Amino acid sequence: MPKRTYQFTAKTTPERAIPANPKRLAYSIVNNGAVTVYTGADAGLTVASGEPLVAGAMVSDDEDKEDVYVIAESGTVDLRITELLEA
Repeated sequence: MPKRTYQFTAKTTPERAIPANPKRLAYSIVNNGAVTVYTGADAGLTVASGEPLVAGAMVSDDEDKEDVYVIAESGTVDLRITELLEA
């Protein structure tokens, strides 16, 4: 099963961190920064509507194949993303 790992910088505007992929089996996002980021399903994401991912934490999902958006609470935040894909 192929694995793709990359760095993404979250900012204070919502951006797509993980594009939709029907061949995705799972993904994880690690907040490698010092500020909370929020995750959500679309570009309308805000810090009030997203799921919080605190500094140093990880979130994973083995069902979602859709876009994943992120937004930083403040400044910029270093994220590490891994996707597991079908062969």
